[in-house]
Amino acid sequence: MKTASVVAIVVLMCLTVHAQRTLPVKSDLQRLVETEKEFARAASEKGTKAAFLSFLADDGIVFNPTEINGKLYWKNRPDSPALLSWNPVWADISSNGNFGYTTGGWEFRPKGKNDKPTGFGEYATIWEKQASGEYRALLDIGISHSSSNLSKAGWRSPSDAGLGQSHDKPVDEEILNNIFSNKSMANGYFNYLADDAILLRDGNLPFSGRKAAFLGMERMEKEFPDSSFLKFSANTSKIYGNMMYVWGVYSLTHKDKSVTRWNFAQVWKRRAGKWQIVLDVFNKIGE
Repeated sequence: MKTASVVAIVVLMCLTVHAQRTLPVKSDLQRLVETEKEFARAASEKGTKAAFLSFLADDGIVFNPTEINGKLYWKNRPDSPALLSWNPVWADISSNGNFGYTTGGWEFRPKGKNDKPTGFGEYATIWEKQASGEYRALLDIGISHSSSNLSKAGWRSPSDAGLGQSHDKPVDEEILNNIFSNKSMANGYFNYLADDAILLRDGNLPFSGRKAAFLGMERMEKEFPDSSFLKFSANTSKIYGNMMYVWGVYSLTHKDKSVTRWNFAQVWKRRAGKWQIVLDVFNKIGE
């Protein structure tokens, strides 16, 4: 009886260990997207203000009308029944798993979830893994357009998400000058756009892919007459494995001395021995 009992215990232990080993392990990318979905769910259940205060990093930034600490901004906003809803359709993560981004459509309902949406657009959120292992938003930015693009379909990611070698030389001012100081911004961007790049611009649905992004920028260059003077100020993040981000203000001084400005944010990814833009957002700053 003792022998039989010992055998039964050993078999049970083996089965338990095997079961533990075969349980699926969630990747950093899956955890990142789940965090984004939890963020959106919290907005629906607890309110947009409470959701942002919970999911922004302490040093996370938003733009209203220009860069501001996100928690400070949302803390000072009055409570409101208005609902901002969104869903990620694309996500990527760095090779070390400490950094990533998500993007998708959003809708705004001024009186809450039972109201009809009155505002539409696209968002981009940049995330960093905290010491706790949780992801929190470092930067949140969006653009507006005239029709809903909020998709409930599943999200996608590039085939090299979470892969790649770490790199120690960041995107620098020389690279940014090559883009922003070029007489044609579309041409300036062309050599740096990734094949799967996503560009977000006010008044437009997302430009997905290098060719669509380039053609879209060529079409929009009518906003940048030759008589205008272009300049930018930019901040660069540290490198997270094979990814980093850049953000700042881009300004256009017209012949009549009036100035048009945009907030911008970019995610860069190291591929094939060079830095490439995988996400680029321009958010026009109101007058």
